Amino acid sequence: MSKGKQKQPSTSTTQSTRSATTAAKIAANMAAACPVTKGDLEALLSKQSDSFKSDMAKLLKESTDSLERSVNSLGQQVASFNSRLDKIEVVVGENFEKLNLMEATVQSLQSQTITLQDRVDDLENRSRRSNLRIINIPEGRERGQDPIKFVSDLIMEVTGPGVLSSPPEIERAHRSLGPRPGDSNNTGKPRAFIVKFLRFQEKEAVLRWARQHKLDYGGTELRVYPDISSVLAKKRAAFIPIKNSLYQKGIQFRLLHPARLHVSFRNDDYYFDCPQKAQDFYIQRIVPPE
Repeated sequence: MSKGKQKQPSTSTTQSTRSATTAAKIAANMAAACPVTKGDLEALLSKQSDSFKSDMAKLLKESTDSLERSVNSLGQQVASFNSRLDKIEVVVGENFEKLNLMEATVQSLQSQTITLQDRVDDLENRSRRSNLRIINIPEGRERGQDPIKFVSDLIMEVTGPGVLSSPPEIERAHRSLGPRPGDSNNTGKPRAFIVKFLRFQEKEAVLRWARQHKLDYGGTELRVYPDISSVLAKKRAAFIPIKNSLYQKGIQFRLLHPARLHVSFRNDDYYFDCPQKAQDFYIQRIVPPE
């Protein structure tokens, strides 16, 4: 190579240079063909923003419309419930007043029923005032005889002539209703004799004498009691425990008609219509403190 000649560039360098030149030309041509300005970008962004706002508004409107319909439906249901609740409150108020009236009526009827029951029981016992109940007369002893004459002669036999001057006049005399001894529902005890005296005074004389003496009839001890209703019998039987307690303490007492306990204690008289009150009195006043 001579000194006067210049150094030639390599083939690769020449190709790179050519490519860069070509790209620059293409970009210049594109820029020249489609120039983009700031205003164009702003317009494009504004258009996209308007489209986005329109889509969001449409979406929100669809969502809010559905929600509004649901709220309106719920509001209608609540209004319906309120209306029904108001009607129910009115009905409940009316029923409550009726219930109060019915409770007052029931209480009044219960009070009247108790009063009527007491009166009926009192009338039943008054109708039995001339009756005596004689226990332990051997079953079948009266067989073949007139029951009235049988009982009249029996009373004269067990009391003697000192009580009644002549055989008492008796209206009716019969065994109490119930199974006879030997039946499945009877343990072998003879049925009581119910005796209705014509004269109340004779009945009282026999009862008083029987309370103070032993009535012996053919080796059998008879017992004589007033003939009372089952209701009154239960009321009188309720005083048995307190009567036993008073008897053990040697305190005088009497069971008055119909079911009233009279207690004489330390020169004072006390009356009890309820067994529990009599028991409380016994514990507080009679039983010595430990």
